Formats: sequence, C-alpha cells, structure tokens
Amino acid sequence: MLAILSQSRLALVALAVIAPMVWAIGRMDRAWMWYLAAPAMVLLGMFGPVLIEIIEALMNDFSAARADSSRVRAALGRIAIERWQAEAYWFGHGIVENGPHLVEYMPIGSHHSWYGLLFVKGLTGAIALAVPLFSTLLVLAWRARQGSAERAALSMVFVLVLYSFGENLEILAYLFWPALVLMGKVLACPAPETRRDEARELAKEFAARPAFAL
Repeated sequence: MLAILSQSRLALVALAVIAPMVWAIGRMDRAWMWYLAAPAMVLLGMFGPVLIEIIEALMNDFSAARADSSRVRAALGRIAIERWQAEAYWFGHGIVENGPHLVEYMPIGSHHSWYGLLFVKGLTGAIALAVPLFSTLLVLAWRARQGSAERAALSMVFVLVLYSFGENLEILAYLFWPALVLMGKVLACPAPETRRDEARELAKEFAARPAFAL
C-alpha cells in the first residue's frame, strides 16, 4: 500500500519484479521449477519480438508519467558522466556540486547512485559499492532456497540494486538501515549445511569418547 500510494515509479516496478524473481530463485533446486521454466523459455523465444515491443511501450509510458522528472534525471546523468570522464576519472571531485539551471540547480548525480559515486568519488568509489553489493546479491541468491529469512534479505538487496539506478542510496540510509541489519544477521548465520556438518562432527566426537569419560 505504501508503494502504491506513494506513486513512486520505482516502487511499482519493485512490486511487480522483485517478488516473482525471489520466489523463483528460492526454488531453483526443485525439479518442477525447471519443468516449468523449459516451456516458458520456448514461449519467450517464440513471442520475443512482441514482448520487446510491449516492454518498450511500457518504458515510454513509464518515462512519460513524469516527463519533467525523467528529463532532469537524464540531464543530471549526462552532466555527471561527462564531467567525471573529463575532470576526475579515478577519485572524483570529492564534493557535491549543484547543476545548472537546465536541471533546476539540483546536485549532480543526486538521482542516481552510480552517477553520483562516479562524480564525487570516481571509479574507485563506484567499485567500492559495486563489489560488496553484487557479492551480497550472489551469496543471498545462492542461499535463498534455505529459508524465508534468506529470501527476505535477498529481496532487500534487489530493492537496493533497483533503487541505486534512480536514487542516491547514501542519503536514504536512514530509511533502509533495518534491511542492512537483516542482511548482516542472515550472512553471519552459518548455512544449514554447515550447521548439519558441525552437528555430525560433534555427534561423532561424542560417540568416540569412552563410557567412563561421560
């Protein structure tokens, strides 16, 4: 309801995309999932051109829903990329700068985490976010089949990845810090396979002890 009432376009995309993706990833180790995926891939190949046209139409409608906002975002992105490449490639400018009148004097890179990182902190800053973010995504995608907590954490990472292309994650940290806590708890907890192996080793060690030692 919050996503719908906020009229946020990214929130609506997250509702439509993330839930089915996490549901499918969490069941990738089940045979029936692959039996369902096989005919789906065949149909996708058959109707691919039609689906591409539908997606392009949806993207145009998505941009037209708030045309001024889309224009400002695109202009801020172009300015950030051009100045990053020309002026401060490796370590960025170090500070946030306001854009020209064309973008209503909004800070450069403020509507895109990656553009903002490239402008302020350069390629080094972008790599510093990309490596842990996508490493966490891969680890949680692998562990999503192990429980609901892992799937919830994976959903939160998908939300961060999605919003990194439309907002500045740094200034939104006060909103999503509970998601970071959840991810940390899930990643710190050993996988079920590890726990089972530890239990077996303890059982073997216990069984190997002489009776009088008990």
